[in-house]
Amino acid sequence: MSNYSEIIEMAALSLAEGKSKPPSSEVLREALLAAEKAAQKNPTAPGFEALMGDWQLGWITGTQRSRQQAGGLLGAGRYLPRFLGIRIRYQPRPEGDSKDSNAGERGQVENQVTVLGLTLTVSGPVAWQKGGHTPGKKRANRLLAFDFTRLQAQLYGMTLFDGLVRGGAQREAVFDETAIAQQAFFNYFYLSPKAIAARGRGGGLALWYRVY
Repeated sequence: MSNYSEIIEMAALSLAEGKSKPPSSEVLREALLAAEKAAQKNPTAPGFEALMGDWQLGWITGTQRSRQQAGGLLGAGRYLPRFLGIRIRYQPRPEGDSKDSNAGERGQVENQVTVLGLTLTVSGPVAWQKGGHTPGKKRANRLLAFDFTRLQAQLYGMTLFDGLVRGGAQREAVFDETAIAQQAFFNYFYLSPKAIAARGRGGGLALWYRVY
């Protein structure tokens, strides 16, 4: 295991168990940047199944714009408290919903935030783009395109809203044919059984740890 992998795995274990102090944000950020650089040189990528499961957001830097607005608040990055409950779930798309395409593997995502009894869950389709590496160019080869087309809002388990939002049905219908340049995406440069890390389209870094 490489040095950066050891640091990332240590951070994920600390976040998941809450029993030990994680590496500093500065050290973790440098490890993630090293992992991102290594991924850019690696032409291979795992399949979408490596992302499947439940993950909790544990550390972020924010987007370039949010970092500017927050000033020095985020610094090199910030660990999120375990009780905050920002979770993401990747799973296969229901049989028959995925269209034949060479663009990548298909699935769906649920992103859930729970605060003080209120649970908001947004969900929609995803496509795993694991295209090849172009020598001499810094281009991502582990892109996950996604679109949040549905929203569910619950208050202490009581459903307040559950349905499509912002023309969700139409966006779902054209998602598989939409160019990734026109979609939101994550570049997942680090994937292991216990941790995943990505850079978002806005430039921010994030680390999730697996929830069992």
